[in-house]
Amino acid sequence: MAALLGCAVAYVVLLLLKNHLPSFQSNFVEGFDMALADKNCDFCKKAFYGSLFLSGPIAAAAALYATHQSSGSLTLSTITASLVYLALHAANDTGRSGIAIALLAAAAITVSLNRGANNYFPAAKPSTDTRFSVRAADLLVIVFLALLLIPSDLEGVTAAVRDESHKVSYFIGPALYGYAPGLVPGLDYHSHYGPALGWFFHLIMGDGWKSAAMRAAGLNIAITLATYIQAYFLLNYLIRSKLAASAIITALAVLAFSTANQFYSPSAYPTRFPLLIVFAFAISLHCTAPGRLTWLIVSAIMCALSLLWQTEIGLFFLVTGTFVAAIAGGFPSYRNALVFAVTSIAAAILMCLMLFGSRAFSLDFLIECFRPIILYGTGWGSTPIKWDFGWGIIYNLPLQIVGCITVGWASIRLSRPYDSARDRFVTGLLLTLSMIGIALMIKWVNRTLDAVWHQNALPLVIVTAWWIRQFSAGWRPSFRRAAGATAAVATILALLFVQDKNNPHLYGLRSYATYPSLLRWPFVSSPPVTWQEDFDQITETETKFIQDKTRPDERVLIIALRDWAYLAQAHRAPLAYFMPFLVSFDARFLDRSMTPADRLFYDSMVERRPEYPYVQEVMKRIKRDFVAVETRGNLTLYERRH
Repeated sequence: MAALLGCAVAYVVLLLLKNHLPSFQSNFVEGFDMALADKNCDFCKKAFYGSLFLSGPIAAAAALYATHQSSGSLTLSTITASLVYLALHAANDTGRSGIAIALLAAAAITVSLNRGANNYFPAAKPSTDTRFSVRAADLLVIVFLALLLIPSDLEGVTAAVRDESHKVSYFIGPALYGYAPGLVPGLDYHSHYGPALGWFFHLIMGDGWKSAAMRAAGLNIAITLATYIQAYFLLNYLIRSKLAASAIITALAVLAFSTANQFYSPSAYPTRFPLLIVFAFAISLHCTAPGRLTWLIVSAIMCALSLLWQTEIGLFFLVTGTFVAAIAGGFPSYRNALVFAVTSIAAAILMCLMLFGSRAFSLDFLIECFRPIILYGTGWGSTPIKWDFGWGIIYNLPLQIVGCITVGWASIRLSRPYDSARDRFVTGLLLTLSMIGIALMIKWVNRTLDAVWHQNALPLVIVTAWWIRQFSAGWRPSFRRAAGATAAVATILALLFVQDKNNPHLYGLRSYATYPSLLRWPFVSSPPVTWQEDFDQITETETKFIQDKTRPDERVLIIALRDWAYLAQAHRAPLAYFMPFLVSFDARFLDRSMTPADRLFYDSMVERRPEYPYVQEVMKRIKRDFVAVETRGNLTLYERRH
């Protein structure tokens, strides 16, 4: 709690001094340019949440190192965290700085009182000692989740995406570079989220643009379903209630739906962290026997895979796993922490060497792996932390308070070697999920209500459900049933009416009602599939034109609204540094893509979409530097002027 208070005080000080801070801000049209920044509230915001993720565990470790005993009251800790978060909320109004300072002063008093408290910390047991098992009722839950999430018409779901480019930048775009040998992300192209995404998806994308689009959506659905099934079994083990576990996971699954176009954006689903549950499971199994390294190495390999899949998530796993390894079985375990960190990094390097060869050993490759983290970590506007007391407050206040308290509490429990193996396993789970959960919320703290929040909240929801089960175990059965019924009604109302006035899309059940799931298939007929007209332009004529004028291993620059679809159909790698080219988030990608091009293919459909950020600049360059030489179908081949 002292660490949380210190981070908050630093944040308030930064806010008061923000007009005197150097400015930097991400601008998605003009690229990453420090000179374009507004006054740097965003720096203050990220400094607080980034430092909280790191300093909370560090403070817990320092306390263990200095005292080797538990101290503090859960009640006082909750009061401290509540005061701190309310102070953060108040600090962003210039006229309420005094209120923020008063709240922080009150929090400092509770921290001082907490030092003298020495409450008993209960062991982190599930509600019974029953071992993990899979029964018929569990299989029914799996079937239900499958019916809930699997579409009866995958092509219809994919075709409805329309202009959305996320699935292209996430999977299809990086995969297209696999058609040319020896290309390395960061050096030859930009892989938006992780260096290995394109390599993996190239193996399964199939033949042509339609196959690639459908398999991207299908993979998104498959990972989402697998994550929720794993989360159900984990939650059921922790709270020992199949009904409650299935209800919570179903609610989160439905809250994943937003707008009328589902599964279009991988970042809005658990696709970013497919190994979250199994990683938590593996590192927690290590906690049961810290002297053995088997599960520690297994979890380190999962961390390495995550670094290559989604670098940001992999870093969260790396910090969390190193800390858990250092704590388990008695702090400090330098050997285990070093083994985990070194194995994770070494395995990631070895995988990069196997996938991309020795060219991956370059500074540019490393910078490009981390560049999206810097970009997203400073985005979403220079606005301070300001929470409206609507639906989003659940994620901003209660869940993060629970996560923060759990980190300190679980660190104390896990460092005690005399707890049973099962208790250490559960404690390891709670600590791992809390740390990763806090980290996942950093990125979205200041945004409007968004479906991504519901996914990022998954670890903290599981931890919160365990705490509720612990506190409710002693309630009278009648009171427990009444509380359960109230929670069920509140959940249904949330699923029906969840909304944000600043982001007026369909959410929850209202969005799910438009999704052609297997659950709705017997009752609702799907309309005929219609891909938008842009895809009708991609015929055999254009495909053969590209193939006739280029070599199979040649990189090709296509200026089109659906450049990726032309390339997928022709089996050619892009020359563009980022895909889709016309929605590149960095202006430097324009130069990096067009300067080396001796020729390009141009689709006149581009002229009809002047709202795309680079259309005017690209057309100007084509007229200035290139000359048309041949036209077939909708494509015109241009060659550079000499």
